Amino acid sequence: MQVIIIGCGKVGARLAKVMYEKGHDVVIVDKDSRYFDRLGPEFDGVTVTGVPIDQDVLKQAGIETADALVAVTPDDNTNIMVCQVAKEIFRVPKVIARIYSPEREGVFQEFGLETICPTNITVDFICSMVFKENEVSTHTIGKDLIAFRSYRIESEGDIKKINQSGTMGNTLLFGIIRDGKFLFPNGSTKIARGDIAIMAEKTD
Repeated sequence: MQVIIIGCGKVGARLAKVMYEKGHDVVIVDKDSRYFDRLGPEFDGVTVTGVPIDQDVLKQAGIETADALVAVTPDDNTNIMVCQVAKEIFRVPKVIARIYSPEREGVFQEFGLETICPTNITVDFICSMVFKENEVSTHTIGKDLIAFRSYRIESEGDIKKINQSGTMGNTLLFGIIRDGKFLFPNGSTKIARGDIAIMAEKTD
């Protein structure tokens, strides 16, 4: 699959590395080339420096033949504009925008844009942790229903398995709560005893 990632922040860089490791053709775009240092020497995909809402920059990234585009810059407006261009002009089959403002999520979905809002997901998790651990929280991400569950990690077996593969059973590590702070895992993150692991699983 040919994937374009817009934004080389922590999430964008991690996403690019994971998709590259899975064998996909990855192009990542950012207006500041210094952020590409986050990709590390193992990443052998393509980097493009430029303003992502510029159609010439998107063409340089290969948008005319892309199978998917994911916009994860820190700016909601940029993410939405890029996704609209990808969907309406270049007819990219799969387009996803990360947005920070919960109030905007429903509006953007009405425009036919697939979105993910980490703010809503994090708030739901914190509530489930306060009132009941291991409670399942479900969210529609794109067109799929994703179930999230929090686990307090005590077992050495779970620690080893999650640190080696990022999985536990059929679930994938989405985030970690440590000392009351939420962390997105990256290549150097190691889970430890007492952490609360937030695991995600696609439901039928």
